[in-house]
Amino acid sequence: MCSAERPRCSVCVERQTPCEYTTLPTETHLRAQKRKLTDLEIKCQAYEDLLSILRSRPDSETNQVLQRLRMGEDVQAIVNAVQDGDLLLQLSLKPDLRFRYEFPYIREMPPHLDSPKNPYLCSILYEKTSVVSLQPSVYVDTLRDVQDESQKIYLVPYHTAELVDSRIASASVSSWTKVSSDNPMLRVLLQIYFVFEFPFHPYFHKDMFLEDLLAGSRQFCSSSLVNAILGAAWHGYSKMRNRAVFWLPDNLGYRFLAEARRLFELEQTNPTVTTVQAGAIIHLTSNNNGIDSLSWVYVDRSIKMAQSISLLSPSPDESREWQLVASATAWSLFNWQALAAFHTFQPPILKDPPARPLPDVDDYGEIWVQYPLGREPIAMFNGLVFRAVSEFRVIMNEVAKLSFGRPKSSNRMSLDAAIGYRSRLSVCIHYHVLLIGLFEPFVQMGAIHTEANPSTIVSHSKAYFETLMRIYYLRHGFESLDVTLVQFLHLLGFSALKDLSLVEKGTVACEALRSTLMLCAKGLWEQGQNYYLSEAIFRMFKQSMGIEEVLLLRDIIDIEDPDGWLDRMIQEIRSRWPIGNFSMTDDGGERTLERFIRWQQQFLQDKAQDGTAMEQDGSSVTPPRYPERYGMSSASQE
Repeated sequence: MCSAERPRCSVCVERQTPCEYTTLPTETHLRAQKRKLTDLEIKCQAYEDLLSILRSRPDSETNQVLQRLRMGEDVQAIVNAVQDGDLLLQLSLKPDLRFRYEFPYIREMPPHLDSPKNPYLCSILYEKTSVVSLQPSVYVDTLRDVQDESQKIYLVPYHTAELVDSRIASASVSSWTKVSSDNPMLRVLLQIYFVFEFPFHPYFHKDMFLEDLLAGSRQFCSSSLVNAILGAAWHGYSKMRNRAVFWLPDNLGYRFLAEARRLFELEQTNPTVTTVQAGAIIHLTSNNNGIDSLSWVYVDRSIKMAQSISLLSPSPDESREWQLVASATAWSLFNWQALAAFHTFQPPILKDPPARPLPDVDDYGEIWVQYPLGREPIAMFNGLVFRAVSEFRVIMNEVAKLSFGRPKSSNRMSLDAAIGYRSRLSVCIHYHVLLIGLFEPFVQMGAIHTEANPSTIVSHSKAYFETLMRIYYLRHGFESLDVTLVQFLHLLGFSALKDLSLVEKGTVACEALRSTLMLCAKGLWEQGQNYYLSEAIFRMFKQSMGIEEVLLLRDIIDIEDPDGWLDRMIQEIRSRWPIGNFSMTDDGGERTLERFIRWQQQFLQDKAQDGTAMEQDGSSVTPPRYPERYGMSSASQE
């Protein structure tokens, strides 16, 4: 008779036979029967869903599904892959080949930007994009005839480039995550991450990570880090429906991020460098989802853990591999907190750069990509870019520390100090954003200086900033994932909205500003298909427009306005990111996305309450124009 001992009962031990139980150690027989029934129901549902797919999908899709079945793939995994995203997640992306994009409202560059003094209109990139678009057949021939592969960056949108790295093609990524066993799809997500996210925020050393991923080593690769990467990359897969809807548990992006969070919490007591890296990526993804108020704790923890394992400062007897990984992680952490501090008008967490020196540019590991019809891959100069960005962030950190580290009533920065920083900066899009933030407060004060006129600096930088954004659009468009775009688009868009309220309707200046509004709105909407933060800002931007501009926008964008969109934003958004402000002037630090949404809710409630009275006296409710409409009085914020 069975003695019910585990793992083997005494009878089976005596007989030297296998011992098999129908129940789990903590189950009764009744619970075991219920569990088995549930398992059968889930399995049955998977086959019903599979049959529905085979009945309803086109032949091209069902053939792929049948091929996966014959290869022995799990039925539930196939069903999830089809239902979660699109068709089959491992299908190659088909790049959108075009010579240039067209501005959505007025096709030409606005007159106020078209000046001989504008250096960016003399650049090679603008010269290439200013040519009239070619017919597809002519364009393909043009690409095929290009001898110097590096010249294709001037002819083809970046989102058509594909990562070239044989290690990913052979990687068993599924061994690092419990969320999905679909290796082809997981490899696609890795490629997306390294092309679209990693160049901006390289929290880890690419080569060290991939080598350990392949070898199964946990020194520079871990399940928490892999899941964090996959969760971030999910937002960039353009064939995936609802990839921005981050709160749905059935969304694979949700599952990857939830798994990364779970593992991150488990590693708190004994953190490693990959724990630090995973925490930083979790925060950045959550930030793009519009919940930075809840996720900033991940950066804070990551920095504290980095300090506890000597990431920020070198120690004796370090291996070369550790030095490279530690430098990449330490400087990426510093760079992000400097950027966030500057744009949220807060003092930085790290007052000084890492004591660990920046490695040589050749030590970062190169990223190689290949453009359509390319004969060989080209380098993205990852090391040079990272060093330049890091040096720029050092300046941003100093500006944030000096500008926002003291009470508002005190004199935070002198005009002489601002001019000194200007002389240290290199020219790029963010350069002009920083200049505007530096000198705009002095324009409000009416300050003057013998060396530089703050008003002229701000005026020129705004024009150059818009020029660079327009050139970016002409070459690359705004559809593909770019985690930096939303920050620039809302600054440019709300600035144009404010200027529009000051010009006469029907003038050339008015139409030029409308053109900028339409471009920014289009960009926010298209980026909103990738991550929810951009959609939320788009809706607030649209609500701030006048009726005429909204009607124009409807001719340009096929906007979906689902029922309850505002309630959804109120429920999901937890963001203290300031919207539409380059600097702290006019209490810009209080104009956060979360406050903006609450203001919109209050405005609609007041409008509904006043509706009956307005109908009786024949008047209508007209919302105030920006900036008054956007601003909130201190009373309304209580």
